[in-house]
Amino acid sequence: MKQGGSLDALTGLRFLAALHVVLFHFGTPCLPWAPEWLFYLVGSGYASVGLFFLLSGFVLAYNYVDVDGRMETPSRAFWSARVARVYPVFLLTFLLSAVPTMQRSLAVNSLPVATVKLGTAGLTTLALFQAWVPKLALYWNPPGWSVSVEAFFYFLFPAVARRLVGLRGARLKVALLAVWVVGLVPPLLYLALRPDGPGTLNVMSGGNWLTVLKFNPLVRLPEFLLGVLLGLVFVRERAAATSRPRSGGGMAVAGAALLLVAFMLGGRIPYPLMHNVLLAPASALLVYGLARGGGPLGQLLSRPWLVSLGGASYSMYLLQYPLSEFVHWLATRVDLSSPWRFLGVLVALLVPASVAVHRWVETPWRVRVKRGLQRWVDGAPSPAPARVAPGA
Repeated sequence: MKQGGSLDALTGLRFLAALHVVLFHFGTPCLPWAPEWLFYLVGSGYASVGLFFLLSGFVLAYNYVDVDGRMETPSRAFWSARVARVYPVFLLTFLLSAVPTMQRSLAVNSLPVATVKLGTAGLTTLALFQAWVPKLALYWNPPGWSVSVEAFFYFLFPAVARRLVGLRGARLKVALLAVWVVGLVPPLLYLALRPDGPGTLNVMSGGNWLTVLKFNPLVRLPEFLLGVLLGLVFVRERAAATSRPRSGGGMAVAGAALLLVAFMLGGRIPYPLMHNVLLAPASALLVYGLARGGGPLGQLLSRPWLVSLGGASYSMYLLQYPLSEFVHWLATRVDLSSPWRFLGVLVALLVPASVAVHRWVETPWRVRVKRGLQRWVDGAPSPAPARVAPGA
């Protein structure tokens, strides 16, 4: 951990965000009796994906960008580290999702049509391009769409980092505000134009334009860029500190409170705005405050057991669909008709499975993939040694 930052707290936060997404997908059927605020709190879990995008940009800037805004790590070394980080678990969950995906396709298509669709969707997903194709974004292991978006962010990051030099003072503040405003433009235009036609807009709404708005990497890019800029601010603040770093307790609590209030009002906030960048300033307050230390909230999120679960949050996020399919199969043999039983069995399987995959797949295969890509990395010119934090 670096002086002035509490990356352990950010890791603990990742678990809560991933759990929020899981509860959104599988917990709302348990709450027909619940007060409106609780139903909305759980039902707004989709908005926590935006927190992941911002947090990703923040952590990458923290690890790879210096106080001048320069990225000294070679692009190939950065990309190989990112592939090693995300692809092993992504590939595992792709394979685990194969049977239910094929069964779903064969149930509604003839064998030749299903073969073409599965082949196209499979290749597109394996290439991490599915988020660019509206009809394929959720076709194969639906949560994997966000990995496709992150892959685009990773591809752009070296170019983005080269443009951070010179962003200081007022220019940096303007950039932070401008990125957020630009991110608001697509959902506001959607609300104004309603290109998919009239009707209620909520999590059950469909339409090609709404799918593009929700999943297209370019539309989600402002959330990531906001995190990168915020990370640069933090790197400079930490480097300039001449005394004990300022506590971020107040910022962390304010950001968490704003997010909780927004989640509890989720059904009253226009869905396209809630889904995308609207809550990014609150997420920024929370992330920045926790990076500063986070006060009591940071101490809570830094508990070893929560940090351990946060380390497995990526596995948890991608395992939720294939494991839910297994629980559906189990329900044909065991009485899981109650939504609470289904959710309880799913979570009871998902948490330890995530920890196991993190330990025995994600961690060792990260090393192996990086080693396998080393020759490709060595083929690029070698600049000055990089300043990268442990665990990047």
